[in-house]
Amino acid sequence: MKNFSKLLFLLLAVAIASCSKNDKIETVPLRDYALQYTADLDSINKFIDTHYMTVTPELDVTFAKIDASAQPSIRQQSDFPLQFKTVTQGTIDYKVYYINFREGANRQPTKLDSVYVTYKGELLSGTSFDQAQTPIWFELDKVVKGWPEIVPMFKTGFYDNSGDQSNPTSFTDFGAGVMFLPSALGYYGSTSQSGSIPLYSPLIFSFKLMELRYTDHDGDGILSKDEVANPGDDPELYDTDGDGTPNYRDVDDDGDGYLTKFEIRENGVITFPTCPGGTISKHLDPTCH
Repeated sequence: MKNFSKLLFLLLAVAIASCSKNDKIETVPLRDYALQYTADLDSINKFIDTHYMTVTPELDVTFAKIDASAQPSIRQQSDFPLQFKTVTQGTIDYKVYYINFREGANRQPTKLDSVYVTYKGELLSGTSFDQAQTPIWFELDKVVKGWPEIVPMFKTGFYDNSGDQSNPTSFTDFGAGVMFLPSALGYYGSTSQSGSIPLYSPLIFSFKLMELRYTDHDGDGILSKDEVANPGDDPELYDTDGDGTPNYRDVDDDGDGYLTKFEIRENGVITFPTCPGGTISKHLDPTCH
């Protein structure tokens, strides 16, 4: 891996423009998001229509500009169909193109979990700015915004124990794909510490999803993905007591003054008990504890 910190979420409200002789820092407003998205989408579409891709049996991918031999473009090729997901940020619906090389065959992460991945990050120019050829762990809610939107659409693989037992990077049937991110789902008006990612750059990430760890952000004994009313609900939107802190980060989900981690236990065992005559767990019922 060239630089782990490059993938970490670094978006800032402003970018430093210049300093006066009195060391007064001036700032430059960020570009209009809607206008920048229009420009980003145009650049991504042009890349997809003027480049072809080569996918190896190991599901590594490379891109090259179409030449006189007229290879099918990324959009035209049919081995791995180009797909897209609409991602809403603020008032803008972003069209995020992605390609599924293999879905994966094991467990599926949510946007709140940690994933064990290999990856490569590239600019549309073909410049590689970051990569990890052996798997590393990332917390999906702490990286660029595009990752928690696309990676959870894939599944992990299985550890391959048929070969070298000392090699923890050997997995089979893992998910693998590539995503094309508008700059607002990457670094937007910020750049990497080394300056290798220019401002407002659309990004390409290819990745392989090996393993995951389900996360318990508030340490209450309930996995963050499960702090919802119904399986599959978005944990970021579920706030029982309406205090502005979603349950997965709230140590007292119902706001009754008693910690969730104690209200879900009975005789020290997690059983999600209800109050007499009640129908929901104590940790979601502010009238009893």
